Amino acid sequence: MLQTIRDRASGWVAYTIIGLLIIPFALWGINSYFDGSGVLNVAQVGDIEISQQEFQRAYQQQRQRLQAMFGGNIDPALLDENRMKQEVLQQLVDEKVLLQVSKDAGLRVSDQYLRQAIVGTSAFQRDGTFDAELYKRLLGAQGYSELSFEEGLRNSLATEQLRGGVADSALVTAKELDQVIGLLTEQRNLRYVVLPFAPYLEKASVEDSAIEAYFKENQKRFMEPERVRVSYLDLSAERLAESIKVSDEDLRSFYQEQIAQYSLPEQRSASHILVTIPADHKPGDVDKAKAQAQEIYTTINSGNKTFQQALDELKAAKPSGIEVGDLGTITKGMLDPAFETALYALKTVGDVSEPIQTPFGFHIIRLDGITPEKTKSFDEVREDVTKQYRARQAETRFYDLAQTLTDLSYEHPDSLEPAAQALGLKIEESPWFNRQGGEGVLAYPKVVTAAFSEDVLKRGQNSEPLEVEPNHVLVIRLAEHQDAQPRSLDAVRDDIVKQLRTQQAQQKIAETANTLREKAIAGGDLQALAGEFGGELKTAEAVTRTGSKLDSAIVREAFRLPKPVDGKPSISVATLGNGDRSVIAVTQAQPGKVEDYPADQRQALAQQMAQQRGLSQYESLVESLRQRFDIVTHGDRL
Repeated sequence: MLQTIRDRASGWVAYTIIGLLIIPFALWGINSYFDGSGVLNVAQVGDIEISQQEFQRAYQQQRQRLQAMFGGNIDPALLDENRMKQEVLQQLVDEKVLLQVSKDAGLRVSDQYLRQAIVGTSAFQRDGTFDAELYKRLLGAQGYSELSFEEGLRNSLATEQLRGGVADSALVTAKELDQVIGLLTEQRNLRYVVLPFAPYLEKASVEDSAIEAYFKENQKRFMEPERVRVSYLDLSAERLAESIKVSDEDLRSFYQEQIAQYSLPEQRSASHILVTIPADHKPGDVDKAKAQAQEIYTTINSGNKTFQQALDELKAAKPSGIEVGDLGTITKGMLDPAFETALYALKTVGDVSEPIQTPFGFHIIRLDGITPEKTKSFDEVREDVTKQYRARQAETRFYDLAQTLTDLSYEHPDSLEPAAQALGLKIEESPWFNRQGGEGVLAYPKVVTAAFSEDVLKRGQNSEPLEVEPNHVLVIRLAEHQDAQPRSLDAVRDDIVKQLRTQQAQQKIAETANTLREKAIAGGDLQALAGEFGGELKTAEAVTRTGSKLDSAIVREAFRLPKPVDGKPSISVATLGNGDRSVIAVTQAQPGKVEDYPADQRQALAQQMAQQRGLSQYESLVESLRQRFDIVTHGDRL
């Protein structure tokens, strides 16, 4: 059963766990090192095998990631599955290569570093603190043992050291940086004519015969898409919370457990006189600052001056190395521990501390005010306590029910009834939908992907539990299926007319733009040509490759053109994003001024170039490392 759960693991927790195991080549399925399944392998890297099971898990995760990337709006039928399978297999091969090389290089991860990575993962935290019980529960729900997960994470972190050692050590020379800056700061002056697309579209007309011919030639494009209806069980902690019964006794007990979050700690306000220690201080500077602070304190403590008088005089004189002022309200944990210890040791408003040393220097502190600790009463926060109590109870109950849902939906793959009865859930029905999804639960990409998956659509089985949101799981099964249906000519006539008119207008405006370009190259005046062809002449000066407000197509084409020679402009045509065409003339090119480039931008650009080069070098390294291993792949087993 554990293996089954592992094979069927998905959801935000799975992605969190996978995220921990990620390197640039996507370390998927790391726990397969600990499976002894004995199934056929799809590849072998040296002595390490990649099983069909591991490959399928990685492949499904890649499909889900693509669906999520496009918001569920990508048609799976448009995916090149063979190509994607080969890419996933290559990623798994690279993973094994890198893992072996990392071990050979002696890259290891300490227990302490591994623990920091785990406790720092938000999915394993409750109220910002690592929760060991939650950690075990989440791993169990995804079919991982602590040993397999931690060993996989350790391997991933070790491999990341290899990547970091290469990718983060790339350098860019000053000459290379200057060349790029020269290109970025180069300026060009343009004159360009814009031919609007709209008039050409308005004049376009289509014959009935052309519409019918287009329909016959493209009937496969005019299909009502395949669609389905599904039945589903919807389990969420939010719904469970509504049904949690609460008693006054339980709420008060929970309030006492969480009382820290309903308490406002004691706050103090203070002023200080600070004799600073220079950051680059020399021997003797610390003693000098201490003596100066002690002198000020002695004057105050002897009664010759009040703290306020000393502060006001120093504020007016503004001596070098002394800072004074009101520090406002302070809560423990905000400032240096030594400062806070001295401040909270003062008993009465107006008390002044002896000089206290911190990394900044020596402080003389005056206590200006005390706001006592305050705890909100149970009655004040009852509503919030009730909400949190129900959420906590629902979360605990959710994990138990989700495990039951996983077991029963798998043990009875041809029905949702056993799980529905055991969990007291209602089997719900969706409306018809296609691969674009719909509203409600159909807006979740995972639901749409599962509905058209082989298990659900072809084999008629329950889906795996789909964790669509934290603490929200769905299991679906096919209720009804309808294949793609051809649409009639009348139903698609308007679409065809629009398509043919657009094509006709595009062809005509392209011919006009090319004619205008040829006349301009022959020496024709752009102003006159703009009037002749119904366009508008515009100018732009000091245009750079980046930061211009011009259409990006105009800028891109302008910098593809050669620099003007002997005063003769370089001329070309660009297609703009809205369909307009532009005939562009570059009249002048001014070299970039490297010396004027801001230092901070230069540094940022150098870092960006180094990162890009580092990743390129890392990819080259991986390519060369593959040559060290005997790699056998079995494409027929994918």
